[in-house]
Amino acid sequence: MKHKKYGIQLLSAVLLSFLIMLLRGLFQAETLADKVLIICDGFTITAFCFLGIGALIWVSTTGWFDIFGFAFGKALHAFIPGRVHDKAESYYDYKMKKAADRKPFSERSTLIIGFVLLAVSIVLTYVWYQL
Repeated sequence: MKHKKYGIQLLSAVLLSFLIMLLRGLFQAETLADKVLIICDGFTITAFCFLGIGALIWVSTTGWFDIFGFAFGKALHAFIPGRVHDKAESYYDYKMKKAADRKPFSERSTLIIGFVLLAVSIVLTYVWYQL
Protein backbone atom coordinates (compact mmCIF):
# COMPACT_ATOMS: atom_id res chain seq x y z
CA MET A 1 0.00 0.00 0.00
CA LYS A 2 2.90 2.34 0.77
CA HIS A 3 4.45 1.91 -2.67
CA LYS A 4 1.08 2.46 -4.30
CA LYS A 5 0.88 5.91 -2.69
CA TYR A 6 4.30 6.84 -4.04
CA GLY A 7 3.46 5.48 -7.48
CA ILE A 8 0.22 7.41 -7.77
CA GLN A 9 1.81 10.66 -6.62
CA LEU A 10 4.80 10.20 -8.91
CA LEU A 11 2.53 9.48 -11.88
CA SER A 12 0.42 12.55 -11.15
CA ALA A 13 3.57 14.66 -10.77
CA VAL A 14 4.96 13.49 -14.10
CA LEU A 15 1.61 14.12 -15.81
CA LEU A 16 1.42 17.60 -14.32
CA SER A 17 5.01 18.27 -15.42
CA PHE A 18 4.19 17.08 -18.93
CA LEU A 19 1.12 19.34 -19.04
CA ILE A 20 3.26 22.30 -18.03
CA MET A 21 5.80 21.36 -20.71
CA LEU A 22 3.04 21.27 -23.31
CA LEU A 23 1.75 24.66 -22.21
CA ARG A 24 5.27 26.08 -22.44
CA GLY A 25 5.58 24.82 -26.04
CA LEU A 26 7.78 21.73 -25.80
CA PHE A 27 7.10 20.55 -29.33
CA GLN A 28 7.46 24.03 -30.84
CA ALA A 29 10.94 24.56 -29.40
CA GLU A 30 13.59 24.83 -32.07
CA THR A 31 16.82 23.97 -30.30
CA LEU A 32 17.77 21.22 -27.89
CA ALA A 33 18.67 23.81 -25.25
CA ASP A 34 15.15 25.26 -25.44
CA LYS A 35 13.61 21.81 -25.05
CA VAL A 36 15.79 21.01 -22.04
CA LEU A 37 14.86 24.36 -20.48
CA ILE A 38 11.13 23.71 -20.98
CA ILE A 39 11.45 20.21 -19.48
CA CYS A 40 13.39 21.67 -16.56
CA ASP A 41 10.68 24.30 -16.02
CA GLY A 42 7.98 21.63 -15.97
CA PHE A 43 9.75 19.59 -13.31
CA THR A 44 10.69 22.67 -11.27
CA ILE A 45 7.16 24.06 -11.12
CA THR A 46 5.75 20.66 -10.18
CA ALA A 47 8.49 20.14 -7.58
CA PHE A 48 7.72 23.43 -5.86
CA CYS A 49 3.99 22.64 -5.87
CA PHE A 50 4.61 19.25 -4.25
CA LEU A 51 7.09 20.72 -1.76
CA GLY A 52 4.63 23.46 -0.82
CA ILE A 53 1.76 21.05 -0.32
CA GLY A 54 3.99 18.65 1.60
CA ALA A 55 5.19 21.45 3.84
CA LEU A 56 1.60 22.52 4.54
CA ILE A 57 0.66 18.93 5.41
CA TRP A 58 3.64 18.71 7.75
CA VAL A 59 2.91 22.05 9.42
CA SER A 60 -0.74 21.10 9.88
CA THR A 61 0.32 18.08 11.94
CA THR A 62 2.29 20.28 14.34
CA GLY A 63 -0.77 22.22 15.50
CA TRP A 64 0.32 25.51 14.04
CA PHE A 65 -3.08 26.05 12.38
CA ASP A 66 -5.07 25.35 15.58
CA ILE A 67 -5.37 29.05 16.33
CA PHE A 68 -7.13 29.61 13.01
CA GLY A 69 -9.66 26.85 13.68
CA PHE A 70 -10.33 28.21 17.16
CA ALA A 71 -10.73 31.78 15.90
CA PHE A 72 -12.96 30.68 13.02
CA GLY A 73 -15.23 28.82 15.43
CA LYS A 74 -15.47 31.84 17.72
CA ALA A 75 -16.18 34.14 14.77
CA LEU A 76 -18.93 31.86 13.47
CA HIS A 77 -20.51 31.81 16.90
CA ALA A 78 -20.38 35.61 17.05
CA PHE A 79 -22.07 36.01 13.67
CA ILE A 80 -24.51 33.07 13.91
CA PRO A 81 -25.10 32.44 17.62
CA GLY A 82 -27.99 29.97 17.30
CA ARG A 83 -26.53 27.79 14.58
CA VAL A 84 -23.02 27.19 15.90
CA HIS A 85 -22.63 25.52 19.24
CA ASP A 86 -19.78 27.26 21.01
CA LYS A 87 -18.38 25.37 23.93
CA ALA A 88 -17.07 28.00 26.30
CA GLU A 89 -13.61 26.51 26.29
CA SER A 90 -10.33 28.33 26.36
CA TYR A 91 -7.77 28.15 23.61
CA TYR A 92 -5.62 25.93 25.81
CA ASP A 93 -8.44 23.39 26.20
CA TYR A 94 -9.12 23.51 22.46
CA LYS A 95 -5.44 22.98 21.66
CA MET A 96 -5.11 20.05 24.09
CA LYS A 97 -8.21 18.39 22.60
CA LYS A 98 -6.82 18.81 19.07
CA ALA A 99 -3.40 17.50 20.14
CA ALA A 100 -4.99 14.36 21.54
CA ASP A 101 -6.87 13.75 18.27
CA ARG A 102 -3.96 14.58 15.97
CA LYS A 103 -2.12 11.87 14.07
CA PRO A 104 1.67 11.98 13.75
CA PHE A 105 3.20 13.17 10.49
CA SER A 106 3.20 10.13 8.23
CA GLU A 107 2.51 11.69 4.84
CA ARG A 108 6.12 12.16 3.81
CA SER A 109 5.47 10.90 0.30
CA THR A 110 4.49 14.33 -1.02
CA LEU A 111 7.69 15.90 0.29
CA ILE A 112 9.83 13.03 -1.01
CA ILE A 113 8.30 13.23 -4.50
CA GLY A 114 8.86 17.01 -4.43
CA PHE A 115 12.53 16.57 -3.53
CA VAL A 116 12.98 13.93 -6.25
CA LEU A 117 11.49 16.26 -8.87
CA LEU A 118 13.64 19.11 -7.59
CA ALA A 119 16.74 16.93 -7.97
CA VAL A 120 15.71 16.09 -11.54
CA SER A 121 15.26 19.77 -12.31
CA ILE A 122 18.67 20.62 -10.83
CA VAL A 123 20.30 17.99 -13.04
CA LEU A 124 18.42 19.34 -16.07
CA THR A 125 19.54 22.87 -15.22
CA TYR A 126 23.13 21.65 -15.17
CA VAL A 127 22.60 19.97 -18.55
CA TRP A 128 21.06 23.15 -19.94
CA TYR A 129 24.08 25.19 -18.85
CA GLN A 130 26.36 22.67 -20.62
CA LEU A 131 24.47 23.14 -23.90
